[in-house]
Amino acid sequence: MNLDSIYRAASVILAVLRKRPLGLCDASDLDGIVCAALFKMRYPRGVVVLASPAEVSKSLLIRSVTWTYVADLPCPGRAYMRADHHATNPPCAVHEFYDPHAPAAATLAIKALGLEGDSRAEKLVELAVEADTASIRSKEALTLSDAVKGSSYRGKLRLVELLAFRQLEDVLSDEEVRRSAERYSEVRAETEELAKKLPVEDELVVFFEKDRGLSYRYLCILMERRGVKLTAMLVPRGLRHVRAYLGSSTPEYDVSIIARRLGGGGHAYAAGALVGGATRRRALRRVLREIASYLGRDALKVYVVDDEGLRAVYWRF
Repeated sequence: MNLDSIYRAASVILAVLRKRPLGLCDASDLDGIVCAALFKMRYPRGVVVLASPAEVSKSLLIRSVTWTYVADLPCPGRAYMRADHHATNPPCAVHEFYDPHAPAAATLAIKALGLEGDSRAEKLVELAVEADTASIRSKEALTLSDAVKGSSYRGKLRLVELLAFRQLEDVLSDEEVRRSAERYSEVRAETEELAKKLPVEDELVVFFEKDRGLSYRYLCILMERRGVKLTAMLVPRGLRHVRAYLGSSTPEYDVSIIARRLGGGGHAYAAGALVGGATRRRALRRVLREIASYLGRDALKVYVVDDEGLRAVYWRF
């Protein structure tokens, strides 16, 4: 158990003991952070817990308590209200605000929390939509999205508090927020450089021999903008796991189907899964086999990124 997990567990236990409202939101992107900020606007004494979908499914503590509010995540088991737009997440809350066609979970969260008409809340939702639909056009959305990606767990919680209780201009000028955004902007630049070196094909599968610290979801988006129809970025996690980032730029492909088969989830156009095996190679083979099966292939071209550069290999099944 790492320090973030310990801090999260302590937050849950203290909130239960003190009978505070408990909110569970996605830790990975601006949509989840905005959903958390909306919760704090509605419940100032509430306690926010941030997690990934994989952590929700694996954490006994998260699944053992009753949540006041869950947003942009699979249902942990017991919840009073939940706002979500992922087709792969089944309902379980007493009050479900669910629409798989919604551009962002925040558009549903603002309704669930009764904050429609609040100008600050509505502005945050607008920014969440920009970020979650990969159509960032404002400096505010870019800065906040980068700040989320560049923050630690506690940094994200601090950002939630700032967005909930401070004016947006003050949040954007906050020194720590700016540092976090600048930290991620370097990652974004490195990701853009790699995207220029990858080939443009209808279906692009890339395996990284080691985690290069890039934004792999952003890499999918960049390649789709260049003309790739289906993207799969496969990244090692520890000795026995592979993280699959999946994307599509056309209704011709629904990557959520692949993600569900691998135990993950997401949308038709953006999904993912963390896949384990006895060895990393076995985990990788399972991911590649599911991609090949979805495409109706018995062989798959995979581009491997390693210290020597880029090379193509073929896996047969």
